Amino acid sequence: MKITLDRAAFYGTLGETIDIYQAEHAVAAAFHRLGGRASTRGNRQRVVVGHDTSTSSDMMEAAVCAALCAAGADVLTLGTVPSGAVSYLTTRCDALMGVMITGGSFDDDASGLKFYRSNGKPVTGDLLQAIHATIDSHASLSSKQAGRIAQADSRVLNLYRHHLLTASNFTIFEQMKVAIDCVNSATGQFAKDLFEQMGVDVAVYERDPSLSDVTYPKSAAITEFVKDSHSSIGFTFNVNGEITLVADASGKLLDTEKLAAIFGRVLGSVPHDDTTPQTVMVSESCHAALAPYIKSMGAECRTVTGDYSYLTEEIENFDAASAEGQGVMMAVDRDAGLIFPRVSAVPDGLLTAVMLLTCINRTGLSLEELSRDIPKLIRSVSVVNIPSGAFLPNFRSTDLPDQINMMRSYLSGDGRVSLTKPERDKIEIIVEGVDHRQVENVTQQTERLVRKSLREKNGPIYEQSPDPKNADNDKKKETTQS
Repeated sequence: MKITLDRAAFYGTLGETIDIYQAEHAVAAAFHRLGGRASTRGNRQRVVVGHDTSTSSDMMEAAVCAALCAAGADVLTLGTVPSGAVSYLTTRCDALMGVMITGGSFDDDASGLKFYRSNGKPVTGDLLQAIHATIDSHASLSSKQAGRIAQADSRVLNLYRHHLLTASNFTIFEQMKVAIDCVNSATGQFAKDLFEQMGVDVAVYERDPSLSDVTYPKSAAITEFVKDSHSSIGFTFNVNGEITLVADASGKLLDTEKLAAIFGRVLGSVPHDDTTPQTVMVSESCHAALAPYIKSMGAECRTVTGDYSYLTEEIENFDAASAEGQGVMMAVDRDAGLIFPRVSAVPDGLLTAVMLLTCINRTGLSLEELSRDIPKLIRSVSVVNIPSGAFLPNFRSTDLPDQINMMRSYLSGDGRVSLTKPERDKIEIIVEGVDHRQVENVTQQTERLVRKSLREKNGPIYEQSPDPKNADNDKKKETTQS
């Protein structure tokens, strides 16, 4: 079973890198590590289980529930719900733990597990590693009395819907039309009703059933639908509902970093009380210019080194040391999404949408107006192939400190140049800045610098022809702009 700590989850492809038996052992190990015990009559512990729209979710749910019942837990199944619902209802239903069955991405072929503690916070870091280490031991809990399975009714699910409405302060949003696309997303049973309760006119994108076997281009669909429906704003959600892609009335997409900048601008400038500025945490995966911009808006901004698991741990440590009600306002990870810790312990696309609509309503500005003065955040990613047999085991930015610092000096503002080695035969160059021409020039110069270093370290071997299957990758570049 493959583990990724940046998503605080186990994930893989069912039948290939993950199987049902591993899922059962993982759930049993998590139950034990979080305080689960073999139950006796009248002394069972509750576990909340939800899943996204992945094709393997039903099979995984059956296995997970069986393993938990065998351990003596009472299982409350939520059905198809966003990850945020599992996190929140774990707390509200007085459960020992929550389990979200999800691959954690836009890819509905992936499958995996996320665990939440009784306080709704995700299981990450050392605790997740400890759970992973026990999976292959085939250890399980035996109970004198098997647990039961119950399905959550509408009253339980309405607790989550009401929870999201509190984030909007139950404000009525007049003269606003919102386009939503929940196809293949766990947000389907919540989004329309939620926005309508907020007083919003909702246009729902319906996918043509004849396209069921066609790869679904979510971003392309919402950019067209928001214009066709004459909506003020459009939202489309990923498989497990943790991330929302947002389109303005013209169809222009705003990514997570641009949304974070808007929230920093609107919410960060308002102190939580008379003396304390709002605190925002930004993971190092985010654009280098994001944290300085949020800080310039009056918020206290901290950059966290490490992936999403480190970010969640920093939030918890900061909140524990802060006075009640003065914890982190917002946390941002480019890939994992936005967290509003005062409302939710995990990224929640529906909550992000509600918070954005609240900002629009509070300021009286359109989404285009809110994003107009935010500097463009440009990221260029280029890949340089390493020929078979070349020696470059640990190539990073620190291998060329003087040259990389020189490259950075060509970028105005808070530009950044970084080198990583995501695979054995590749070097990834990431250049970030606010000027498109500067970013492109620095990317090209850094590529030449890396190739020169390769030739110096490996001599003639670098001049050999690269692997044919990677021949085109050396020329492949990706530039994103928000």
